[in-house]
Amino acid sequence: MKKAENMYLKSLKPEFLFIVLLLYTLPMAASIDNGNIHFTLTNFTSDTPSIEFENDATASGGAIELTTNQNGKALIYRVGRATYYQPMHLWDNSSGNLRLADFTTQFSFAINSLNKSFGDRAEDDSRADGFAFFLAPYGSKIPPNSGGACLGLQTCDSDANSKFVAVEFDTFRNLWDPPTMSDHVAIDLNSVKASLHPVEWLWNDIENGGKVDAFITYNSSTKNLIVLLCDADDLTHQNSSSLSAKMDLSLYLPEWVTFGFSGSTGRLSELHTIYSWDFSSSLQVSMNPTSNPPNVAPGPPINPKRKSKTWQWVVLAIAGGIFALLLVLGLPSLFCKRRKYRRMRENGTMSVNVDMEMVTAPRKFSYRELWLATNNFADEGLLGEG
Repeated sequence: MKKAENMYLKSLKPEFLFIVLLLYTLPMAASIDNGNIHFTLTNFTSDTPSIEFENDATASGGAIELTTNQNGKALIYRVGRATYYQPMHLWDNSSGNLRLADFTTQFSFAINSLNKSFGDRAEDDSRADGFAFFLAPYGSKIPPNSGGACLGLQTCDSDANSKFVAVEFDTFRNLWDPPTMSDHVAIDLNSVKASLHPVEWLWNDIENGGKVDAFITYNSSTKNLIVLLCDADDLTHQNSSSLSAKMDLSLYLPEWVTFGFSGSTGRLSELHTIYSWDFSSSLQVSMNPTSNPPNVAPGPPINPKRKSKTWQWVVLAIAGGIFALLLVLGLPSLFCKRRKYRRMRENGTMSVNVDMEMVTAPRKFSYRELWLATNNFADEGLLGEG
């Protein structure tokens, strides 16, 4: 049944999946409160205060390099993490009523194998190993012996004490990976050796370091974790992949979690680059939360007058749903394309044809607009006959 569900999601078009993502994040938009995390990062330096770099991870050229790209340094046997400096409040049970956080993240990345082919155990001149977006217990650090296939998430000797949830972007076929699957994306639950719903990732252009836009969202009501990938260089937005898994994160992770990126190489190498990162989380907690993470200052006190009104959230959710459905008429189908246009403009590579295509694209006019423009269809506005 899970396999059939996964195949169904793979067949969905990107614009529909975007609507699904939007609908799943509506509860988040209607429940912003103190203590939640929201940020947009588009330029990274070694002095970026909100990012903590670990081991071989560093900032270079305004981006995050998880496994180093510095001249004079070997690219093999590298492991690094880049995490947000504050933990996320994943769930709260101080009122006796368990509440889970909604969260969504979007990031632009590239894996560059420097023209090396698909990573396979039978090939010495190939690439490896990949990286992951992950959540782990607050204070989590890179485990010993966790490079190569373990992506800096767990010790490769054993996964008995591993505790994490991750979305992996794997570029090497290990012994535990599906034998017919090459590069793939999957969801990991406490182990990289037993991935959930792996999806083959054939369009990635890793040989040339092609950019990819990734969207990950978790809905606390449905317990669904959804992943959508979009080729940032594809105007037709046909190159996309998606997968999902249903899980109660409170069963696998503690109340406070560290989150970010982790990547590694082994005897084979590649580059793992994060160009931008957006993140937003939302958790409604009790008026007097009893738990704060160690060494982290609590957020501003919540105003006692701000009492929850269920009917307001219901109205907001309904209104948000209607608004999201209206977006089907235009925004979702243009989402990946607009990101491409923006990058082309920023790089100065926008062609005249593309500009004209955007300007001269067909447009619908209402009857009122036509009536006003033609002065009630006056005869003096008619073009000549014959």
